[in-house]
Amino acid sequence: MRIIALINQKGGCGKTTSSINLAACLAHMGQRTLLVDMDPQGHCAVGLAVPDAQIEKSVYDILRAPAGTATLKDITWQIASNFDLAPAAITLAALETELHGVPGRQDRLADALSRVAVDYDYCVIDCPPNVGLLTFNAMRAASDVVIPVETGYFSLHGLSKQLELLEQLRKQCRQEIRIRILATLYDIRTKLAREVLAELREQFSDLLMESSINFNTKLKEAASFGQPITEYDPASKGFKDFQKLARELMGPAPRLTLDLGRTPERAVAAMEEPMELTLRRARESVEETIETIENGVELSEPIETPANNFGNSANHPMRRSQRVMGQELKAQAETLTRRANEMGMGVAKRAGTTSQKIEEFYGVRQLPEGLLFVAHFPSATNVGIAGDFNNWNPQRMVEADDEAGAADTFRALVALKPGRYRYRLVVDGRWQSDPHNVYSEPNPFGELDSIVEVT
Repeated sequence: MRIIALINQKGGCGKTTSSINLAACLAHMGQRTLLVDMDPQGHCAVGLAVPDAQIEKSVYDILRAPAGTATLKDITWQIASNFDLAPAAITLAALETELHGVPGRQDRLADALSRVAVDYDYCVIDCPPNVGLLTFNAMRAASDVVIPVETGYFSLHGLSKQLELLEQLRKQCRQEIRIRILATLYDIRTKLAREVLAELREQFSDLLMESSINFNTKLKEAASFGQPITEYDPASKGFKDFQKLARELMGPAPRLTLDLGRTPERAVAAMEEPMELTLRRARESVEETIETIENGVELSEPIETPANNFGNSANHPMRRSQRVMGQELKAQAETLTRRANEMGMGVAKRAGTTSQKIEEFYGVRQLPEGLLFVAHFPSATNVGIAGDFNNWNPQRMVEADDEAGAADTFRALVALKPGRYRYRLVVDGRWQSDPHNVYSEPNPFGELDSIVEVT
């Protein structure tokens, strides 16, 4: 059983909302999931319409009882298929005082979870907005810690101290814990939110998750009705955000653990050598593409698009012939090969700010030949790009494996005139905004278009 604790001393960061909906999405995706509420306020039960008057036993009774005398099965509520809740009660606030001086008090939750480990695939723990025995119990039990961070000034200001505190707790736990940062309550319409997210990516690039939770009224409505977003509105943006988060957490476990001595500069330096191998493979990939096209094999089949996205829009029609697409791909591959050679020669010589170095790996940047789009999608097999510049007809991006061969990088070079352009990525048939570009705007279909300007 994989145990994920959501921890933040600051209230109002969407921690309980994230805990409920992450657990619900994991269960929705077929994972047997247990949500453990370690907050004496008991908001998980409130958010899932569990009547407070009917909660006879809570996590308090399990942690207070002598080891082996009570199990989580005695207190769990079945919320939905594959989704159980271990509720909290206000009595949990007295646990630290009652267990003062009792040996092994910090391991009570870990012991309780170990006895139900065979019954669940995932456990999500909602921690209180303070650091004490309850939070320490969660960290002792967890393999992963997610820090929900509201994209506001004060949240960013206190994040470094939060990481320092978690590092101290991690050392006391004497175990390796993967710590990740999750941007929450992100409002693309505000300049401050965009700047805060950009700052998070620059300062904490090795800890920040690719997923983020956008501000969405459906999430608040779902909580008020006592339902997870999976039941209240599975077509909402909030559901898609948490589904993406669940998939990211279900993927290969991150290799990075919290290391306060690891600065962005060191992270970039550590990637310099793998970059050379990546560029070499990119060159080999595009050379094979050119050879395949010259032999008459058509690689640029149209990409399927969902009916509720741009495929049926009058502004995004038209399919190009495969012959034209093949010629464009060949020209693109040749140009990308030349640029890869130039970039490979300059890997050891790169200079500039940390943010500039990081942006060289993923995102979009302007080159003399045009805009170079670089995207990272683990396990994806087909990635295209569509925008104002190609009449919203998806154009296949060139694929290059990373050094481990486990994740994929996709590139596209598009020659454009100066101006402002909207675009989206099509990942295995699913339309989405570019996760490596912080600049975006809502479109008429209720989604987000990524934005780029050519000077």
